[in-house]
Amino acid sequence: MKQAGLKLAVLIGTMLTVTPSQAIELMPHQAIYRMTLAGSASNSGIAGAEGAMMYKFEEACDAWTSETNVYLKLLYTEGEEMETTWSFVSWEAKDGLKYRFRVRQSRDGTPVENIQGKVIRNKDNGPARAKFAHPEGTVIELPDGTMFPTRHLQALIKQGEKGTLTYARTVFDGASLDNPYNINALITSGGNRKSGKGGETFRHVRMAFFPLASRKEFPDFELGIDYRANGIAEYIVQDFGDFTLNLVPDRIEELDRPKC
Repeated sequence: MKQAGLKLAVLIGTMLTVTPSQAIELMPHQAIYRMTLAGSASNSGIAGAEGAMMYKFEEACDAWTSETNVYLKLLYTEGEEMETTWSFVSWEAKDGLKYRFRVRQSRDGTPVENIQGKVIRNKDNGPARAKFAHPEGTVIELPDGTMFPTRHLQALIKQGEKGTLTYARTVFDGASLDNPYNINALITSGGNRKSGKGGETFRHVRMAFFPLASRKEFPDFELGIDYRANGIAEYIVQDFGDFTLNLVPDRIEELDRPKC
Protein backbone atom coordinates (compact mmCIF):
# COMPACT_ATOMS: atom_id res chain seq x y z
CA MET A 1 0.00 0.00 0.00
CA LYS A 2 1.32 3.44 -0.88
CA GLN A 3 1.88 5.55 2.22
CA ALA A 4 0.84 9.22 2.22
CA GLY A 5 2.41 11.86 4.44
CA LEU A 6 0.69 14.88 5.98
CA LYS A 7 2.62 18.12 5.99
CA LEU A 8 1.40 21.67 6.55
CA ALA A 9 2.50 24.18 7.58
CA VAL A 10 1.68 26.93 8.23
CA LEU A 11 5.95 30.70 3.85
CA ILE A 12 8.73 32.55 1.59
CA GLY A 13 13.14 37.66 -3.38
CA THR A 14 14.86 39.68 -0.98
CA MET A 15 15.84 39.12 2.64
CA LEU A 16 12.89 40.95 4.17
CA THR A 17 12.48 41.37 7.91
CA VAL A 18 9.11 42.49 9.26
CA THR A 19 9.68 45.05 12.00
CA PRO A 20 6.99 45.81 14.61
CA SER A 21 6.02 49.02 12.79
CA GLN A 22 5.55 47.10 9.53
CA ALA A 23 3.87 44.02 10.97
CA ILE A 24 0.60 42.80 9.56
CA GLU A 25 -2.10 42.29 12.22
CA LEU A 26 -3.21 38.68 12.02
CA MET A 27 -6.67 37.75 13.28
CA PRO A 28 -6.84 35.14 16.04
CA HIS A 29 -9.37 32.54 14.93
CA GLN A 30 -10.42 28.93 14.86
CA ALA A 31 -11.64 27.07 11.81
CA ILE A 32 -12.79 23.67 10.59
CA TYR A 33 -11.99 22.66 7.01
CA ARG A 34 -13.57 19.77 5.12
CA MET A 35 -10.99 17.70 3.20
CA THR A 36 -11.79 15.92 -0.08
CA LEU A 37 -9.81 14.39 -2.92
CA ALA A 38 -9.26 16.89 -5.76
CA GLY A 39 -7.38 14.45 -7.99
CA SER A 40 -4.84 11.63 -8.06
CA ALA A 41 -2.28 10.20 -10.47
CA SER A 42 -3.23 7.00 -12.25
CA ASN A 43 -0.36 5.12 -10.56
CA SER A 44 -1.06 6.46 -7.04
CA GLY A 45 -3.56 3.77 -6.13
CA ILE A 46 -5.71 6.38 -4.38
CA ALA A 47 -9.39 6.31 -5.27
CA GLY A 48 -10.86 8.62 -2.64
CA ALA A 49 -10.20 10.75 0.43
CA GLU A 50 -12.23 12.39 3.14
CA GLY A 51 -11.42 14.10 6.39
CA ALA A 52 -11.26 17.31 8.37
CA MET A 53 -8.71 19.80 9.62
CA MET A 54 -9.28 21.80 12.78
CA TYR A 55 -7.06 24.87 13.12
CA LYS A 56 -6.73 27.37 15.97
CA PHE A 57 -4.52 30.48 15.94
CA GLU A 58 -4.22 32.60 19.10
CA GLU A 59 -2.26 35.68 20.07
CA ALA A 60 -0.68 36.66 23.38
CA CYS A 61 1.11 39.91 24.13
CA ASP A 62 4.52 38.41 23.35
CA ALA A 63 3.79 35.36 21.19
CA TRP A 64 1.50 33.50 18.80
CA THR A 65 0.30 29.94 19.27
CA SER A 66 -1.24 27.60 16.71
CA GLU A 67 -2.78 24.15 16.87
CA THR A 68 -3.68 21.94 13.91
CA ASN A 69 -5.50 18.60 14.16
CA VAL A 70 -6.09 16.53 11.01
CA TYR A 71 -8.10 13.38 10.41
CA LEU A 72 -7.76 11.88 6.93
CA LYS A 73 -9.06 8.62 5.48
CA LEU A 74 -7.65 7.45 2.15
CA LEU A 75 -9.40 4.84 0.03
CA TYR A 76 -7.22 2.78 -2.30
CA THR A 77 -8.23 1.17 -5.58
CA GLU A 78 -7.65 -2.30 -4.08
CA GLY A 79 -10.38 -1.53 -1.55
CA GLU A 80 -8.03 -0.91 1.37
CA GLU A 81 -8.40 2.12 3.63
CA MET A 82 -5.89 4.01 5.72
CA GLU A 83 -6.77 6.42 8.52
CA THR A 84 -4.24 9.04 9.57
CA THR A 85 -4.39 11.51 12.43
CA TRP A 86 -1.88 14.34 12.66
CA SER A 87 -1.49 16.95 15.40
CA PHE A 88 0.82 19.98 15.34
CA VAL A 89 1.25 22.63 18.06
CA SER A 90 3.60 25.62 17.93
CA TRP A 91 4.54 28.62 20.07
CA GLU A 92 6.38 31.51 18.39
CA ALA A 93 7.80 34.57 20.15
CA LYS A 94 6.95 37.83 18.41
CA ASP A 95 10.57 39.00 18.65
CA GLY A 96 11.64 36.03 16.51
CA LEU A 97 14.06 34.67 19.11
CA LYS A 98 12.21 31.60 20.45
CA TYR A 99 10.10 28.86 18.90
CA ARG A 100 8.64 25.60 20.25
CA PHE A 101 6.90 22.82 18.35
CA ARG A 102 5.32 19.39 18.77
CA VAL A 103 4.02 16.82 16.26
CA ARG A 104 2.10 13.57 16.81
CA GLN A 105 1.01 11.28 13.97
CA SER A 106 -0.80 7.94 14.01
CA ARG A 107 -1.73 5.61 11.16
CA ASP A 108 -4.64 3.20 11.63
CA GLY A 109 -4.37 3.83 15.37
CA THR A 110 -0.64 3.10 15.59
CA PRO A 111 1.73 5.97 16.50
CA VAL A 112 4.23 6.52 13.69
CA GLU A 113 5.75 9.93 14.45
CA ASN A 114 6.66 11.91 17.55
CA ILE A 115 8.52 15.19 17.08
CA GLN A 116 9.19 17.79 19.76
CA GLY A 117 11.77 20.54 20.10
CA LYS A 118 12.66 24.20 20.37
CA VAL A 119 14.81 26.94 18.90
CA ILE A 120 16.48 29.72 20.88
CA ARG A 121 18.59 32.31 19.08
CA ASN A 122 20.23 35.66 19.79
CA LYS A 123 19.16 37.50 16.64
CA ASP A 124 15.85 37.74 14.82
CA ASN A 125 16.13 35.69 11.59
CA GLY A 126 19.69 34.83 12.62
CA PRO A 127 21.40 31.42 12.46
CA ALA A 128 20.41 28.91 15.12
CA ARG A 129 20.14 25.25 16.05
CA ALA A 130 16.82 23.45 16.40
CA LYS A 131 17.23 21.00 19.27
CA PHE A 132 14.84 18.06 19.51
CA ALA A 133 13.65 16.26 22.63
CA HIS A 134 12.10 13.72 20.21
CA PRO A 135 13.82 12.19 18.32
CA GLU A 136 16.21 12.58 21.24
CA GLY A 137 19.52 14.22 20.41
CA THR A 138 18.49 15.39 16.93
CA VAL A 139 19.85 18.81 15.95
CA ILE A 140 19.08 20.74 12.76
CA GLU A 141 21.16 23.74 11.72
CA LEU A 142 19.16 26.80 10.65
CA PRO A 143 21.05 29.20 8.36
CA ASP A 144 21.09 32.97 8.66
CA GLY A 145 17.81 34.41 7.39
CA THR A 146 15.59 31.54 8.52
CA MET A 147 12.10 32.68 9.50
CA PHE A 148 9.48 31.08 11.70
CA PRO A 149 6.02 30.50 10.17
CA THR A 150 3.91 33.32 11.62
CA ARG A 151 6.47 36.00 10.85
CA HIS A 152 6.75 34.52 7.37
CA LEU A 153 2.97 34.68 6.88
CA GLN A 154 3.06 38.36 7.85
CA ALA A 155 5.83 38.94 5.33
CA LEU A 156 3.89 37.13 2.60
CA ILE A 157 0.82 39.30 3.12
CA LYS A 158 3.01 42.42 3.23
CA GLN A 159 4.63 41.44 -0.05
CA GLY A 160 1.21 40.91 -1.60
CA GLU A 161 0.13 44.41 -0.53
CA LYS A 162 3.25 45.81 -2.21
CA GLY A 163 2.39 44.00 -5.43
CA THR A 164 5.29 41.56 -5.23
CA LEU A 165 4.66 38.57 -7.49
CA THR A 166 7.29 36.12 -6.23
CA TYR A 167 8.86 35.71 -2.80
CA ALA A 168 11.43 33.13 -1.63
CA ARG A 169 12.61 32.46 1.92
CA THR A 170 13.95 29.74 4.19
CA VAL A 171 11.39 28.78 6.84
CA PHE A 172 11.47 26.44 9.84
CA ASP A 173 8.21 25.20 11.38
CA GLY A 174 9.31 21.90 12.96
CA ALA A 175 6.39 20.00 11.39
CA SER A 176 8.77 17.40 9.93
CA LEU A 177 12.42 16.37 10.07
CA ASP A 178 12.82 17.65 6.49
CA ASN A 179 12.93 21.20 7.88
CA PRO A 180 13.97 23.87 7.15
CA TYR A 181 12.39 24.43 3.74
CA ASN A 182 13.22 26.79 0.94
CA ILE A 183 9.73 28.01 0.12
CA ASN A 184 9.10 29.65 -3.23
CA ALA A 185 5.84 31.59 -3.33
CA LEU A 186 3.82 33.03 -6.20
CA ILE A 187 1.42 35.75 -5.02
CA THR A 188 -1.54 36.71 -7.21
CA SER A 189 -4.62 38.86 -6.77
CA GLY A 190 -7.89 37.30 -5.66
CA GLY A 191 -9.64 39.31 -8.37
CA ASN A 192 -13.28 40.18 -7.74
CA ARG A 193 -13.98 37.21 -5.50
CA LYS A 194 -14.85 38.20 -1.95
CA SER A 195 -14.49 36.38 1.33
CA GLY A 196 -17.50 35.22 3.28
CA LYS A 197 -17.30 37.89 5.99
CA GLY A 198 -17.27 41.64 5.52
CA GLY A 199 -16.68 41.52 1.78
CA GLU A 200 -12.90 41.34 2.24
CA THR A 201 -10.78 40.66 -0.80
CA PHE A 202 -7.99 38.12 -0.61
CA ARG A 203 -4.85 37.00 -2.42
CA HIS A 204 -3.94 33.58 -3.71
CA VAL A 205 -0.52 32.26 -2.67
CA ARG A 206 1.00 29.17 -4.31
CA MET A 207 3.97 27.78 -2.38
CA ALA A 208 6.48 25.08 -3.34
CA PHE A 209 8.40 23.44 -0.46
CA PHE A 210 11.99 22.33 -1.12
CA PRO A 211 13.91 20.78 1.83
CA LEU A 212 17.05 22.87 2.34
CA ALA A 213 19.22 19.75 2.60
CA SER A 214 17.87 18.33 -0.68
CA ARG A 215 19.00 19.08 -4.22
CA LYS A 216 15.86 17.65 -5.80
CA GLU A 217 14.51 19.38 -8.88
CA PHE A 218 10.90 19.16 -7.75
CA PRO A 219 9.34 20.24 -4.43
CA ASP A 220 8.32 17.78 -1.73
CA PHE A 221 4.82 19.24 -1.83
CA GLU A 222 2.92 22.41 -2.72
CA LEU A 223 0.23 24.50 -1.03
CA GLY A 224 -2.24 26.87 -2.66
CA ILE A 225 -4.01 29.16 -0.17
CA ASP A 226 -6.51 32.01 -0.52
CA TYR A 227 -5.56 34.41 2.30
CA ARG A 228 -7.61 37.26 3.64
CA ALA A 229 -5.60 40.38 4.49
CA ASN A 230 -5.76 39.35 8.17
CA GLY A 231 -4.18 35.93 7.53
CA ILE A 232 -7.33 33.77 7.63
CA ALA A 233 -7.30 31.02 4.99
CA GLU A 234 -10.50 30.92 2.92
CA TYR A 235 -9.50 27.93 0.80
CA ILE A 236 -6.54 25.51 0.74
CA VAL A 237 -5.17 23.04 -1.82
CA GLN A 238 -2.53 20.50 -0.73
CA ASP A 239 -0.61 18.97 -3.63
CA PHE A 240 1.54 15.95 -2.70
CA GLY A 241 2.45 15.11 -6.31
CA ASP A 242 0.58 11.83 -6.67
CA PHE A 243 -2.63 13.17 -5.13
CA THR A 244 -4.20 16.53 -4.27
CA LEU A 245 -6.60 17.54 -1.50
CA ASN A 246 -9.10 20.39 -1.33
CA LEU A 247 -9.79 22.02 2.05
CA VAL A 248 -13.00 24.07 2.21
CA PRO A 249 -14.05 25.85 5.43
CA ASP A 250 -17.13 24.59 7.23
CA ARG A 251 -16.78 27.22 9.94
CA ILE A 252 -14.47 30.15 10.70
CA GLU A 253 -14.77 31.98 14.02
CA GLU A 254 -12.75 35.06 14.93
CA LEU A 255 -11.31 35.14 18.46
CA ASP A 256 -10.51 38.02 20.80
CA ARG A 257 -7.18 39.81 20.65
CA PRO A 258 -5.17 40.18 23.87
CA LYS A 259 -5.34 43.37 25.89
CA CYS A 260 -1.68 44.25 26.32
